[in-house]
Amino acid sequence: MTPFELSLGHDLDIERQRFDNEWLFKWYNTNIEGRIVDVPSFDGGRITRNGVFQGQAQSIYWQSIGRYLNGKVHETFQKWDQDTRSYPAALRSSSLDGTERLLGQFVASVAGRALETDRALRGRGSPVTDTPIEGSGMHSGANVEIHRLALAHRALLPAVSNDPEAPLWRRFVDSLNIRPGAFGMNIDLKKLFTRQKK
Repeated sequence: MTPFELSLGHDLDIERQRFDNEWLFKWYNTNIEGRIVDVPSFDGGRITRNGVFQGQAQSIYWQSIGRYLNGKVHETFQKWDQDTRSYPAALRSSSLDGTERLLGQFVASVAGRALETDRALRGRGSPVTDTPIEGSGMHSGANVEIHRLALAHRALLPAVSNDPEAPLWRRFVDSLNIRPGAFGMNIDLKKLFTRQKK
């Protein structure tokens, strides 16, 4: 695990808790008379409403979570791109795999908590057990975005060879030809000093 992945895992855990406390929790006010839900909509606006959680309110809820997750995914890949530029290619590739995995876990965690909140709000104290279509679509959409961005970044990385460049002693042994001759051996200087292609 790279330092970036360790830091990202910690940051995403804190962000999940913050989102849970500062955004999802406020939605519980929607079914309380005289209370208003006032949260960001993640498109530059705010959601301010009260009343029964169904229909349009439910759609707005899931669309906002989808915008939040997609924004977080893009933000994380931008941070990965900047913070890992100094890493060697193999380590950067490994870090990209870890980032993809950690983001998938983050999305699943947020989607799970959002589903619990949705069920509690629709059930008004007695949680219902079905999964709304918007919730499944939001979760799938965020996972597709993670995969799409990981593929795009992976395509820009230099090819990583599984065989590291042979050490000098290995190249020397490979260039040494032991045959009968004036000195009993020949050294292929061209083979010795030619760089290996990757």
